[in-house]
Amino acid sequence: MNKPKNVVFSEEVGQPLEVDIYAVPGWDGFDKLIEFLKNEYSVEVINRIDGPDARCWVLRSDGEEFELRHEDPYGNSIVASTVASEDIVRKIGLDLQERLKHL
Repeated sequence: MNKPKNVVFSEEVGQPLEVDIYAVPGWDGFDKLIEFLKNEYSVEVINRIDGPDARCWVLRSDGEEFELRHEDPYGNSIVASTVASEDIVRKIGLDLQERLKHL
């Protein structure tokens, strides 16, 4: 039986890079991801949009902006805001993939 993936990269032509983080679900998972990003990538929170069933925070790291999103019931994802921010999103996604591979 195949184990579900903890971190999944979504790369579609014409769409921003998106990294779904299935191993860290829910609202609490969003808060854990923010703390991880602050500690490991020195992110700065640029903008916060918090709704009843979704959150979208714009973050900056290494001069590039990207988003951390939570959507009920789908979970948490990191999304590149621009082509330039795809590198940092990919780096974070690969880091999380490695850290979460044994869950």
